[in-house]
Amino acid sequence: MTKIFRYAMNGMGYGAVVYLILIAIGVTPAHVSVVNAVSLLVLSAAIGLLSLIFDDGYEGLPLPLALGIHLVGTALLTMGYMAVNVWSIDWSFWAIFVPLYAMVWLAVTVDQHFRVVKINRALQKRNK
Repeated sequence: MTKIFRYAMNGMGYGAVVYLILIAIGVTPAHVSVVNAVSLLVLSAAIGLLSLIFDDGYEGLPLPLALGIHLVGTALLTMGYMAVNVWSIDWSFWAIFVPLYAMVWLAVTVDQHFRVVKINRALQKRNK
């Protein structure tokens, strides 16, 4: 249960940051309604839970397949979010979605790298 909560909370954090970026670049209205906020939190938590596919329990799943499943799942969840908020889905959606997905993926990868480096340093210190 703790792992599920952690993944959902991480998803909400990334989702909030992405939403603020979309507001800053003028893609999303600056006025955030209750429906926008609640649906964003639900969407972001769901994407965070979808990220469980990258967890250790799915070691037999090749990374490209897991990434493809996550990408398609994220796109479907995002389109559902847009439908709930009565926003149109056209070519511009994909022009924004794909680069943002790649940027979030890069941020997560860099964050994980720094965590691994920190853990390895602590282990090396401990073993000396």
